[in-house]
Amino acid sequence: MDKYIQINIDELILDANNYRFIDHKDYTKVDEFQVSDKRIQERTYRLLLGKNEENITDLILSFKTNGILKLDPIQVRKISEAKYLVIEGNRRTAALKFLQEQYKKNFDIGKLKEEDFRAIEVVLISDESPVQHLITMGLHHLNGKKKWSLMNQSQLIQDLLNIHHLSEDEISNSLGFGKTIIRRSIRTFSLINLYKKSDYGDQFKSEMYPIFQEIVTNLELRAWLEWDESLMKPLAIINQERLFSWLSTIPETNEEDDEESDRKLHPIISKRDEIRSLAEFINDSEAVKAMESKRSITAGYVLSDGVGTSRFKNSLENLEKEVQSAFQFSQYMTDDDANKLNKIQDKLSRLLLLPVNKSQVNLTERRGSQYFSSIDRHFSTIKVHKYRKLVDIDINKLSKVNLFAGGNNTGKTSVLELVYLFTKLNTIQSLIELEKFRGRFYQDFSAKWFDTFFIDKIHLEGCFNRKECSLFLQKIETTENIDKSYYLDSIESEANVNGDTFTSTLHLFSNREPQLYFDKSQVLCEAAFSSPYRYNGDLLKKAHAKAIQERYFEKIVKFIQDKMDNSIEEIEMVNIDNTSRFMVTSSKLNHAIDLTKYGEGLQRVFEIALFMGYCQNGVLCIDELDSAIHKSLLVDFTGFIQELADDFNVQLFLTTHSKECIDAFVENEYPDTNLTAFALQEDDGKISCKFLEGNKLKALVESFNIDIR
Repeated sequence: MDKYIQINIDELILDANNYRFIDHKDYTKVDEFQVSDKRIQERTYRLLLGKNEENITDLILSFKTNGILKLDPIQVRKISEAKYLVIEGNRRTAALKFLQEQYKKNFDIGKLKEEDFRAIEVVLISDESPVQHLITMGLHHLNGKKKWSLMNQSQLIQDLLNIHHLSEDEISNSLGFGKTIIRRSIRTFSLINLYKKSDYGDQFKSEMYPIFQEIVTNLELRAWLEWDESLMKPLAIINQERLFSWLSTIPETNEEDDEESDRKLHPIISKRDEIRSLAEFINDSEAVKAMESKRSITAGYVLSDGVGTSRFKNSLENLEKEVQSAFQFSQYMTDDDANKLNKIQDKLSRLLLLPVNKSQVNLTERRGSQYFSSIDRHFSTIKVHKYRKLVDIDINKLSKVNLFAGGNNTGKTSVLELVYLFTKLNTIQSLIELEKFRGRFYQDFSAKWFDTFFIDKIHLEGCFNRKECSLFLQKIETTENIDKSYYLDSIESEANVNGDTFTSTLHLFSNREPQLYFDKSQVLCEAAFSSPYRYNGDLLKKAHAKAIQERYFEKIVKFIQDKMDNSIEEIEMVNIDNTSRFMVTSSKLNHAIDLTKYGEGLQRVFEIALFMGYCQNGVLCIDELDSAIHKSLLVDFTGFIQELADDFNVQLFLTTHSKECIDAFVENEYPDTNLTAFALQEDDGKISCKFLEGNKLKALVESFNIDIR
């Protein structure tokens, strides 16, 4: 059983095999019987201190200011008489040993006293297994405290897998990482080991880890390498060696006598984002040859027909959309606008196909391409590993209409947010959209605010359209070679659908535009989020345009006429002072008035109905469905949206804390076979989720007047 004891600092032995050292050039593995050797301890001590004590500066300052705090004691294991190996707390131990040396030299050590070094309270671990020891360290240094490097983290996962024979599921559950991350780490480590065994192996540095990680994550490069998932290595050996040469310094060859010269050629690839560029033309042999000849990614990128064609087509699509928009509002063109158009026309007339930076984009919303060409089954299950206060929640047996009820602060809105976020996969702008709303930022967006309040990771898994999918987002400090002037942090997003992985990275800066990088932006389906507390005018206009184009707008207006106000004749979108507004014509009024002059209930019905059509074959999340809608209308309106859900093949996620709203779904005449109700409840700080299928819910409500709120 573990117990607290007090020991002298001289009895503490530093762990020479600490995972923090694995990627250090001076590290060599030490047998346990040699760990306490004086020379090995001195080397370990110096590795922990770093140059000019840079690795423990924070701890030195903390100890001098606060003394030794007992909140997080050092953990040790007895290895001999009066000798204890430090299991957890090697940096703290090294810092205290350093301060003891400072004391002996009569330097200031702040609040520390001599007796502090003679009676350090530690936790003596008596029965921890080697596996449990590794997991304990992982929990401390993979998710919190002073993190290990990616290389060191990956080494820990490899040791648990290969030495201690844990399964991927056991590692995932023990360390709190998703299987996607575990599998990516295994792939990356395997490729790095192959590189270390190659002719260029002596050039490996831990800073190269993100490059190898990007290689094994990128679908195009994995296909080019003919990556074998069972063997965890490429089958295309020639391509593998070719890739390794691009990552390495190589001697220049004299073309006349084919001999190596003393001059060295720098690596072609030295940054993670260059892998993403390489993937765009890896199957273009001429572009690859140009890259090798010039020793430059840019040379291959410029020459690639595939890249150029894709970029040009995207540019034409954007031009077509914007020109059409300009025509639509051309009556507002001024002389200055005409001058700008003349300049644009001049550029278009001289247009040449030029390479562009594919990665750096603005934070405006960009529509990702849909992964599925057709959808006959939406979400069937969602496993919430972590989203805000929702932890380890299984939402099973999802149907066409899913109603989430519960009291305040039980996570109803969070459920809608995570569903919406899940549909957007690695389209990281959707996370920004949600965070902006929570922070009430409707125009300008503060990167500092985002960096401060986005703390917890997000981890979701589920089944959509009968395929397994997952989403993982976290805040990290990037190891990429970027300009870190005013750098704050990075948000990394990784989505997986049916084995295909899509990533995005957002770099945040305190006084300049964020930088967003991605290979390919994907979404599961079309999706929207409707709330009585937010207004999305741009999306409403898009939804209206689609309703007009596909001729179902009249059905929406008719419902409003029949069930809410029979005096309404038309609802039209018009432009007034360069602003698009919905105007209502009524038999009771002499002139049309703005839709916002009507009650919030009518506006809410209008918005939700439009969004139903906009999300055709997709997902619509509706927060507080009954808000502003009179209870006398709920039965008709719930039946109407269930009808639209069938018409447009939309999966609905709805929240309410109103019993009348729940009753309305039961009382309307629409079949309840595709209705599921979920109750969110909080007990002792833990939120749980239970469900009732439509027919069962109906029977219970009718028989017992049940309230699942």
